[in-house]
Amino acid sequence: MKLNLRTFLVLIVLLSLSFSSTSCAAPKSPIRIAISAWAGVEPAELAAQLGYYEKHGVEVEMVRFSAYSDSIQALVDEKVDAGMHTLDDAIRYSSSGNDSRVVLLTDYSFGGDGLVARPGIETLADLKGAKIGVEIGTVGHLSLLKILEIGGLTTDDVTIVSIPAWEIQQSMLEGKIDAGATWEPYLTSTAEMMGGKVLITSRDYPETIITTMTFNARVVDERPEDVQKVVAAYFDAVEYIKQNPQDAYQRMGQAEGVSTEEFEAHVAGIQYLDLTSNLDLFGADNQGRAYVQTNTIAQFLFDQGVITSVPDIEKLLEPDFIKELGK
Repeated sequence: MKLNLRTFLVLIVLLSLSFSSTSCAAPKSPIRIAISAWAGVEPAELAAQLGYYEKHGVEVEMVRFSAYSDSIQALVDEKVDAGMHTLDDAIRYSSSGNDSRVVLLTDYSFGGDGLVARPGIETLADLKGAKIGVEIGTVGHLSLLKILEIGGLTTDDVTIVSIPAWEIQQSMLEGKIDAGATWEPYLTSTAEMMGGKVLITSRDYPETIITTMTFNARVVDERPEDVQKVVAAYFDAVEYIKQNPQDAYQRMGQAEGVSTEEFEAHVAGIQYLDLTSNLDLFGADNQGRAYVQTNTIAQFLFDQGVITSVPDIEKLLEPDFIKELGK
């Protein structure tokens, strides 16, 4: 009897330790996602506002940056787990040794970027001999090359002047350049201020300027179930936009500190990418247009000396999470 009692007590102690160990296990930290003002990535914020992350069983903390470059640095420094960044930037920091995974594509520019010209330049052909401002080594530069090709021109027909996109307007007003590659609202406002013309927009070269949700590879490896839940919640938010656009615009605009009307105007220049669009762009067996475009951008950045090596594109793009939802 004494032996049985001793055995019973030992079992009680072992069970107590087991329960104590379970209850004291450190809770998982929230998935931290860096975001800055851009209409195309705000569904990630909308998912938080609507409680979609909680619905899928994952805790998410949206970390908002006023400067886009700071959000990139936060991901590079691993102060956040993911970032809402353009595809070309994902390529840049992947190439520099920061192991990353693009788990979904949020949007592509569809009229929000383009080329504005001074009075007297009415067509792309009129650009021959013109000075064109663009930030060299960016996807805007790649877009300009596409624009020249559409117009039947080459870089030998124009003079390309390296200017940050946000300085294009002032440079045109000062007469330093004849045309410039920039984005809205500067695109339209520059044309209006100068009496000039927007010659072409990204509606004529879609799927060139693409934004992504990019994760630190370590988080993808260690917490794939949570990443899957984040991706599912994101696409829930995209569907909400389709069904309730005005409420969605109001919520997302408020997050950016702009009116519903202003946010809606920004949306007019992009194309949101839902789950179906992502599946189409990634394609089957890593053969979709997303791979082609990523290779094109990476090779362009390499040729321009922006990156010193082309990253492994099939490693950078991680379509498994969207494919799981598409089953």
